Amino acid sequence: MATKNAAADAAAAMSRRAKGKKPMKEFKKYIVYGIGIFVTIAAVYLAATDGQGGGKKKSRDSYRSKATAQVNDRYFVSDVTSYSAGNFTAAASPFFKGWSYADVSYGLDGVAVRGEGMIGFAGALQRCQDEAEGLESGAVPPAYDLRVQKPGCEAGEVYDQQNCSSSYAIAAATALSSRFCFSDPEAYAGTRLSPQQIVSCDKKSQGCNGGGIDAVWSYIKRRGLFPESCVPFAGAAAAKCESSCDPAKKLQVIDHCLLGGEKKIKREIFNRGPVVAPVLLKDDFLVYKSGVYTPTDNANQQYGANGEPIIHAVTIMGWGRSEGTPYWLVKNSWGKEWGEDGYARMTIGTGVLREESVIVGYAATPEALEEQQKKKEAEEKRREELKKERAERDARIREREAQRAAEAAEKASQEEEDLDFEDEEEVDTDSQEQQEGDDP
Repeated sequence: MATKNAAADAAAAMSRRAKGKKPMKEFKKYIVYGIGIFVTIAAVYLAATDGQGGGKKKSRDSYRSKATAQVNDRYFVSDVTSYSAGNFTAAASPFFKGWSYADVSYGLDGVAVRGEGMIGFAGALQRCQDEAEGLESGAVPPAYDLRVQKPGCEAGEVYDQQNCSSSYAIAAATALSSRFCFSDPEAYAGTRLSPQQIVSCDKKSQGCNGGGIDAVWSYIKRRGLFPESCVPFAGAAAAKCESSCDPAKKLQVIDHCLLGGEKKIKREIFNRGPVVAPVLLKDDFLVYKSGVYTPTDNANQQYGANGEPIIHAVTIMGWGRSEGTPYWLVKNSWGKEWGEDGYARMTIGTGVLREESVIVGYAATPEALEEQQKKKEAEEKRREELKKERAERDARIREREAQRAAEAAEKASQEEEDLDFEDEEEVDTDSQEQQEGDDP
C-alpha cells in the first residue's frame, strides 16, 4: 500500500515538473518581445534627440510650427540654451508671458524700412554722405559703450512697448535723445524724448500697428518731439495726440539718411551718438537672456500676417568683443527683465541685425543748425558764383558767335569782290582782243 502511494506521488511530481516547463517558456518569449520593444523605443528617442542629450530637435520644430505654441515654453527655452553652443543663455521673459507665436505675429508686426526701394531718388531716402571735414576719421576704439563714455546720455530706462508694435518710434526717440545729450552732456543731460507722440500723432505711421524706421524721421523733422514727461508712453492703451507743454520744449532733427558698413556705423556712433537698426526677428531672440546672441542653427524667422518677415527696431549704443566674438550693444524695448537689463549683445555680421540698413538722424543742436546755416550760405554763394560763371560763359559764347558771324560776312564780301574783279578782267581781255583784230 505504501509502495503504491509512493509511486503515485512520484508520478504526480513528474507531471507537475512537466507542466511547469510551459510557463517558463512563455515567460522567456515575453522577455524577448519586451527587449525588442525597448530597443525600438530607444532608437526613436535617440533619433528625436539628435544626439544632444535630450534636445528634442524634431519635436521642437514641430512644436514651434504651431501658432498656439507658447514663446516661454520651458522645453523650448532649455533647447535654445543647448543649441546656442555656449554663446548665450535663454530664459522665459516676463514680456512674453502668455504670448503665443500668433501673438508675436500680431503684436510685433508692421515695422519696416519703407524707403529702401526708392533710395537716391529726389525726395526719397538718401544714403549718408562721407565724413564731413573736422570729424574724427581715424581708427575707432575696439570697444565702446555709451553708458560708460557718456553717462546719463542713454535716454532713460528701457521701455516696455507692451502689445504695441512701436519699436520704430521708441528706437528713433531713444537715438535722438542720446544724440542731443552726446553733443552737450550738460545742456541736454537726461534728455528723454517722447515716442508716444509719434505713435499718437504721426499720420504716416500706423500707431501700434507699426511704422517706417526711416519715414518716422520726416515727422520728427517737421514737428519735433516733446519730452517724455509731456507725452508719456502709453503702450497698448489709446493716447490722444495732445500736450499742454510749451512747444519750445520740442527737439528736432535736421535730416536723416541710410548708412551701411561696420566701420562707418562705428565711426558715426563714436562721433555723433547712437543709430537705429532693423533686426530680423527670430524665435530664439525672443527668449535671449545673456551673452552674445548668435542665431542658433534651427532658429525660426517670425512672419507677420502678410507673410513678410517681422522686423524689429533697436538702438545701437556701442560695440565690443567677447571671447573673440565681435558684437553690437543694442537697447531694446521689451522691458528691463528681458536680456541684460533690457540690452542685448548681438554678433556682428550674422545678417540678423541688418547693418546695411542703419538709419542716422542728425540732431538739430545749436551747433548743427549753425553749421547747416553756414552750409546753406556757402551753397547759395556757390550758386551765385555758378550763375555768374554761366552768364560770363554765355557772354563769351555770344561774343565768339558774333565774331564768327562777322568773319563769315567779311569772307563772303571778299569772295564777292574777287568775283567782280575776275569779271572785269574777262571784259578787258575781250576788248583788247577785238582791238587787235581790227588792226591792219
